[in-house]
Amino acid sequence: MTKSRHPLRVSWALVSALTLSGCALLPGGAGDERRLAGLLETGGDGWEITPCDATGSLEVVPTAELQQVFRNVAQPGQTGIFVELEGRIRDQTLRPTRLIRMQSTGRGCAAQTDPSAQWIAAGPHPSWRLTIGSQGIEFDSEAAERTGPSPVIAEELPDGSRSFRTERDDRLELWLYPQECFNHAGDFAHMSATLIVDGKRLSGCAYEGQARPAS
Repeated sequence: MTKSRHPLRVSWALVSALTLSGCALLPGGAGDERRLAGLLETGGDGWEITPCDATGSLEVVPTAELQQVFRNVAQPGQTGIFVELEGRIRDQTLRPTRLIRMQSTGRGCAAQTDPSAQWIAAGPHPSWRLTIGSQGIEFDSEAAERTGPSPVIAEELPDGSRSFRTERDDRLELWLYPQECFNHAGDFAHMSATLIVDGKRLSGCAYEGQARPAS
């Protein structure tokens, strides 16, 4: 089905309402910089995003990175993709500053992550999933029962890499690297991940959650 597209008319009332729907103010940032999750669409007359739970759309000025990732992730003929990103809203237009994840598969807005999560990592299919939150590590996999939350020891390196391991034992250790990552389905995340479980190394992708850790 072809979607009818019209020139965008976005009121500041909509921009303000976005903080209550699929959009959140970034702590410590400029007042007009926000994190949004929603449906990113492109067509002959430009780009727009409809945030999750919002009724209106915002015009988007895409970066070169956003356009390239869209081309890599989109299925043939697909013009709308679930995306999570950060950007500045000004002059009724969203200007992205950081791309967090983009998915052409899955449930999109219907499967948003826990707002208390700080980091989310997952393997293929996904064969495993690990969440870092204020309570520690939660781990789930096809080969084992869900565990956690368990207290975690975290470390950040100068190159932007991060490590997390369980405090009471060395059973789980997660490494995150600031390298773009495409999973088995072609979906994008802004971090690559290596999980070590009982000495076994597993690869996956990861992204930053909405609950940023205290600095």
